Amino acid sequence: MKTRYSFFIILLCATTLLRAENWLSRVPDDTYVAVLSIPGSHDSATGSGWDSGYESLGDSFARTQELTLSQQWSLGIRAFDLRPCTRTGYLNINHGIVATSTRFDEALGLLRDSLIANPSEFVIIHLLHETDGDQVEGTYNTELLKVLESSLLKDFLISFRKNLTVGDMRGKILILSRDLYASQPVGGFFRNWTHDTAWEKMTQGRITGTTSSAAATLYVQDYPETFADGALDKKIGAIKRLLNFSTTHKTLGVGFIRWIFNFASAYAKVANIFGYEVSTSDGYRENASHTHSAILDFLSTNSAGPTGIILMDYVGVDETQGYATRGKEIVEAIIANNFQYLDTIPADVHPVPTEKMKVEAIYSLTGERVVSPRKGSICLVRYTDGSVRKVLY
Repeated sequence: MKTRYSFFIILLCATTLLRAENWLSRVPDDTYVAVLSIPGSHDSATGSGWDSGYESLGDSFARTQELTLSQQWSLGIRAFDLRPCTRTGYLNINHGIVATSTRFDEALGLLRDSLIANPSEFVIIHLLHETDGDQVEGTYNTELLKVLESSLLKDFLISFRKNLTVGDMRGKILILSRDLYASQPVGGFFRNWTHDTAWEKMTQGRITGTTSSAAATLYVQDYPETFADGALDKKIGAIKRLLNFSTTHKTLGVGFIRWIFNFASAYAKVANIFGYEVSTSDGYRENASHTHSAILDFLSTNSAGPTGIILMDYVGVDETQGYATRGKEIVEAIIANNFQYLDTIPADVHPVPTEKMKVEAIYSLTGERVVSPRKGSICLVRYTDGSVRKVLY
């Protein structure tokens, strides 16, 4: 059996231009975003440090990442989970009551600058108001809109519609919020979000935009607590069930589009504080060591197909505090997975460019080098600028 990631490895080794910072440059413009495999991070800002006075509390109970937002970007993370709460005159990013050292506007500015440096890429943000961390009541909606409508993000935000393509999204930030902060979203609103593992609940979600025609069906798995007996198996079962759907579902047109959010994150250990069971940083590590292994096993033993957006803990680190989280391995596997099913996604093939860019190498869809493409065949062509396109000869 061929190595499933052989083509990705061939291209990665062939040129330094094909790196994680611009992995989306290798995806054709007319590919639906909904049929991609996108690695994401849960409570993304917890790897960037804590606000003064929260260091011990954060390290013990709220850490889900060890890499900063910049490091996660360089790793290839393209979906970020940001949870703002109110301060006087601004929004801070928290995990529950624990304050990170990152302001919401600073996080968006960093991601904007990453897009400026890598215009082939895009960012998807899962946004949730962290009400437990609010210090000022009743100002969240106003403060959020102040950021989203600022000159900082002018020309970088995109409105949601179900048939967004990679070409539409390049250089853009798509903000999808679980809170209804205004009558119309700047991006999109999640509807019917669930933490349930029952399939009929997982498949009832929606993402809405500014028009009724923009709305999309959302399938979501976000079971958060895996510390009770049998809960971890329940979580892994739900992850795999959604993966089994997403990787085999055929998106034959706009009407078949399904957006997928599959959370690997959860906490498998708790501490009892004043009678309350509280998540711990080791609990997130313990859970990651199991869910990441389960996803990697699924990808290595099943036919390739879209995973949707997978949000994970401890991305980029294969071991942390004695836990084998495999966080670098899984991000690389999710990115590589895209290039195992490019020949099956419903995208128009690209004509052969006739100016400026020159062909550097041609590969079959299974990764073999091709010298003389057969007329009528579809190949993956790498050009001298480092881009890779699907071409009909």
